[in-house]
Amino acid sequence: MMKKSMLLVLSVLMMLVLLCSCNSAPEKKEEKQYEGTHEQIINAFYEDHKDTAAGMMVGVFDKNGTIYEGYYGYSDIANGIKVDENTVIDWGSTTKTMVWVSVMQLWEQGKIDLEKDVREYLPEGFLTNLRYDKPVRMIDLMNHRAGFQEVYTDMFQRPGVNIKSLEETLKFEEPEQVFEPDTITAYSNWGVALAGYIVERVSGQSFADYVHEHIFEPLGMKDSALAPDLMDNKSVRERRDKLVCYSGTTPLGSAFYIIQLYPAGSCVSTLKDYIKYGSCFVQDKFPLFEKQETFDFMMTATSYFSDTKITRNAHGIWALPYGESVYGHGGNTQACSSYITFDLKKQIGCVVMTNQAGEQNFNDKMFEHIYGINVWALIPSDKVKEGLYHPARTVLKGHFQIMGASYVTKDTFEGWYWTYNEKNGIPKIEHMYGDYYLASNARAIFEIIVIYGWAVSLMFAFVSLLVKGIRAIVRKAKKSTKKILLGKETGFMSLIILVLGLMGLVIMMLVTMWFPRASYIWAFPTCGILALILAALTAFSLVKFFKTPAKESSVIRKIYNVAAILFAVINVVFVFYLNLWH
Repeated sequence: MMKKSMLLVLSVLMMLVLLCSCNSAPEKKEEKQYEGTHEQIINAFYEDHKDTAAGMMVGVFDKNGTIYEGYYGYSDIANGIKVDENTVIDWGSTTKTMVWVSVMQLWEQGKIDLEKDVREYLPEGFLTNLRYDKPVRMIDLMNHRAGFQEVYTDMFQRPGVNIKSLEETLKFEEPEQVFEPDTITAYSNWGVALAGYIVERVSGQSFADYVHEHIFEPLGMKDSALAPDLMDNKSVRERRDKLVCYSGTTPLGSAFYIIQLYPAGSCVSTLKDYIKYGSCFVQDKFPLFEKQETFDFMMTATSYFSDTKITRNAHGIWALPYGESVYGHGGNTQACSSYITFDLKKQIGCVVMTNQAGEQNFNDKMFEHIYGINVWALIPSDKVKEGLYHPARTVLKGHFQIMGASYVTKDTFEGWYWTYNEKNGIPKIEHMYGDYYLASNARAIFEIIVIYGWAVSLMFAFVSLLVKGIRAIVRKAKKSTKKILLGKETGFMSLIILVLGLMGLVIMMLVTMWFPRASYIWAFPTCGILALILAALTAFSLVKFFKTPAKESSVIRKIYNVAAILFAVINVVFVFYLNLWH
């Protein structure tokens, strides 16, 4: 029975290691070409991808108005409810473009200077985690180059939570500044929300009220909501509650989450309202600015790909690899995906909304057939340094460091749009929405060992406990009197395995919890206490292991004990290295 149990444990561990080590690039398929009008192209594209679609809404427009408005699929597949003009869908990060439009409105009025230190617009002592003397400017927030690490905790919360003001949320969620300003592009939800708060401070209105007065009302957007709970438009909230969302075609329910940093991604609207907003960017005169020169300035490059003259970002609006001069912004929530795109030269645009999380066919591939194949000429340098590259949009400090233990090689970017440079002494690969910088091999290898080791130890503990539980049930059924938990046959190893499993559950909760942090803050000291207990048990077991005569333990038992001790050590290191104890 013991040998069979060990074989089961080792088999599961080997499968997990193999799965973790497989990272082959997907085979690139030749894209089918579509011809005809925009409606014909979209219809044909939808037919070829409808098997993976839930609901999709698309609008194509130019400076004269809407060219095509299409509704495809279902807002509720099970009940056969189709998407239509009344369906509302999350904008996600497309909401960020309204932050930049608001900033530029205030810039036009002389109330915001894009080059000033943002602390001049904030309360005294508002930013507490700045590491560098170099100031953070509004233009840095627009380019996502303020140096902030990403925020994961409390980003999405279930309805019913106590909604804080934007000021309170920003203070509570302030991230560490891990890069010097204007050196690394690292996409930042918190940085955008900070810009939204500056709009509040300068205008004297909440960001939601400001957008309603200066964007929604001028454009006649009556079916849009922006507040975290969407209660600034009850009709939109009611319709959003009825929307069924999907991962692929697997239902997720309504999957509506409160986004406390709401300027970064909280807007919800109908397709018609999305078109009204998107159409602003292709008209002869941008309707939300007093002067067309403001829009022309907004769409000038504020960051480039390396030393090329290819625009990467224009005052918060990303350049996209389609057509000749296409810009826009994508958006994803836990339940929906959307995209706003527009070609400045041809003055044509396209918006897409889906009730699917992470949807990529309609929110990516379809645009090549709307605008044409991209004309970017990004030629990767042949001087790219070998090694492991770390995404800049990550967490380098705090208990979410586990999210930052992600590394790729330069081969990962084959077929993508990127370039390479070593400005500021930082070798980095520049991708569309962020940089990947050359990481320390020693740190990368250490983190990979510790984190993958923890994952394997968790599986080891759970399988061991499962096997021990089954054996206990069998022995009880046979009325066996042999001790199995703390008896001579297993010793303290069983207790180590038990603590490993318990601590694994606590850690999983810490790194995956979407509830407000205040509701599980107790888990941090608990994790630290368990780590100390595990360290003490491990030290005791090591002494006992070396004192136990060889003849009293089988080879398999010794291997099992060594594995348990090794995994215990990895778990203790894991907890204290990733700051999971406080």
